[in-house]
Formats: sequence, structure tokens, C-alpha cells
Amino acid sequence: MSPVEDFVLLEPREVPLGGPRGMSVHRTLPARRTSLIGAWCFVDHFGPDDVSASGGMQVPRHPHTGLATVSWLFEGAITHRDSIGSHALVRPGEVDIMVAGSGITHSEFSVADTTILHGIQLWYALPDRSRFRDPRFEVSAPPEIGTAGARARVGLGGFRATSEDGVVLEDRSEVRTDTALSMVQLDLRAGGLLRIDLDPEHEYGLLVDRGAAQLRAELPSMDLPAGSPREAGGRGTTITSRELRVLPEGATQLTIRAEPGEDLRAMLLGGEPLGEDIIMWWNFVGRTHEEIEQFRARYQAEIGLELSLADAPIADIALERGGLDAQDEQFGPFAAETPDALPAPTLPHGRLRSRGRRGLPA
Repeated sequence: MSPVEDFVLLEPREVPLGGPRGMSVHRTLPARRTSLIGAWCFVDHFGPDDVSASGGMQVPRHPHTGLATVSWLFEGAITHRDSIGSHALVRPGEVDIMVAGSGITHSEFSVADTTILHGIQLWYALPDRSRFRDPRFEVSAPPEIGTAGARARVGLGGFRATSEDGVVLEDRSEVRTDTALSMVQLDLRAGGLLRIDLDPEHEYGLLVDRGAAQLRAELPSMDLPAGSPREAGGRGTTITSRELRVLPEGATQLTIRAEPGEDLRAMLLGGEPLGEDIIMWWNFVGRTHEEIEQFRARYQAEIGLELSLADAPIADIALERGGLDAQDEQFGPFAAETPDALPAPTLPHGRLRSRGRRGLPA
């Protein structure tokens, strides 16, 4: 994408979570047009879901490598368990981040007293320098900032904006990530306006949960010297519920005006460009087909399916860079009384390949 390209619309596609009778989620990333927004590589938006009708979130133990998962709820609660011993209740207003590193397994189940489940789950790809780091789990509860007409909750990174009455909203998350990222929940009163400062070196996307809005991104002039305070206008568009709009690259400011009639709730995602091609298949992020193949075989062996542990060794690159020994469990131990682990699907017949930063040709 060039610095003057317009907003890119990523339309949601409905995906059943946990099988054809599971809770439906609306997936906007990865998309054909764009595989990454910064290091963000996966966005699922779900609810408001009636748990009594769908059964809610029922995702048994499954693996991850080379990425971090981020959970953010608007309503309801989810129980998280993982193979490094974490056991947490994911609740609204908190950011729950699980860094898979060289390998982890976890499960997610909506709790018994949840009637409505509503939120987003995201992944970001770990940069090559840290993708075999030790797994980690962290919970943070960022404060809400703002006024009656415009509020924000900064889950990751930094944020600065100005409301239409001149109030500055500014905060920075305490959570550290392996690459510069931002994630902010925005709530605007119907008809309200918010001007958000952006880092022109970062990539951004805006996902709308409810309501609709007019957007305008300000772009620096291409013929002015670097650092000039004067701008050459920008690009505008509209956005509505469940849509994700990728902002024009190089934007210095985003103005959001909520449409009349309904309050707006949206998530602003951003980050420095990853600058690396990734291969994402099922729950794994790697760099080559062979890596993914070895991650899958090892996970299947550890849960007692297909090959034996001896016939499915930990990938050499994970041993060398992840501090693992050949006899270790790459995906870690899990409590015996938990439901059976989720088997990995069969790999496709062809070789897996990276779709690159911009996805597939239109």
C-alpha cells in the first residue's frame, strides 16, 4: 500500500467456533487484501451471543507457536487454562495476553453464569528475534479515560486523542509486547467526534463493534519537507458494525465522527510493520512449510495421536532457539482431568506459503 492509498475495507466472514454447531465468530483478519496490520495477524469478533442457544465458547486444549493471543471482552466471562499453569477468569475491561513463544497449549470455556458473551480475540505474530522465547501469561486492567461523550480504554501501547470539546485523552498500557503494538477501545456518544494522533510509521485498523461512523485520515504532503507542520488533507470513508477498515499508510491523525442515532464502540489496532513474511496455518505461526509440519507432528504425538514422540521430534530450530531439550514437551503438560485435546487438522496437499504483507492479489 502506498502512503496515499484510501482506506481498505475488510469485510467479516462468519466462522463457526468449535465446529458447525459452535458459537459463530466474525473474522476480518487475515483477509485476501491484507494479512497483517502491524504484527496483528488474526481478528475474531463475536457476540453479543446468547450462550443458552449456542453453548457459548467451548474450545478445548489446543496449541500455539510463534504468536501471542489477546482476549478483550465487552460482556460475559471466559475461563482460561494453559500448560504453564495459568488459570484465569477473562473479564470485561481487562486485557489477557498469552505469549506462546516456542510452544504452549490452552483452553477457553465460557463460565456457567455467563448469559451473553461478547468481545474480540486477536493474535499478533512474534518477530523472528523472539518467536522462540519462553511462554508467558499476563492480565492487566487498564483504566477508562475521557469524558461523558468520548471515552477510551488503552489495552496495549500508547494513545492520545482530543475530544470535540478540547479534552485530551492520553494513556499508555503497562503491558510490554515483543513488537510495538496498540489496542484501544473507543466509546463515542452518537454524533460525537474524536481526533486521534497516529504514528505515521505504524499501520492501523479500526474495527467497529456497534454503531457507525465517518472517518477521515490526515496525510502529510508528499512535496513538503519532512517534519513540516502543514498537512495536505486526507482521505475519508464510512464504517459500520463488524467492519474493519485499514487506514491509509502514513496517516498522522484519524478523525472519527459517530453517526447519529446510536453510540459507537470500536477498537483501534495498530503497530510498527512486522517487516517479515509469516506462514500462518491453523494455530501455528512459522516461517517455512517444514516448521509448520514439524510443529503439527510434535503436537499430535504429545496428545497421543499419529506418530510416537520418538518419531516426531521437536524441530531443530525450536531446540536451538527455544532452550528446549529433546525430551521436553514442546506444548507443555496439562491437567489430566481436563477435556480431551483438540486434534490438529490434516495439512493441505500443497506446500504452505506466505501470503505476504498485502495478502493475495485482488
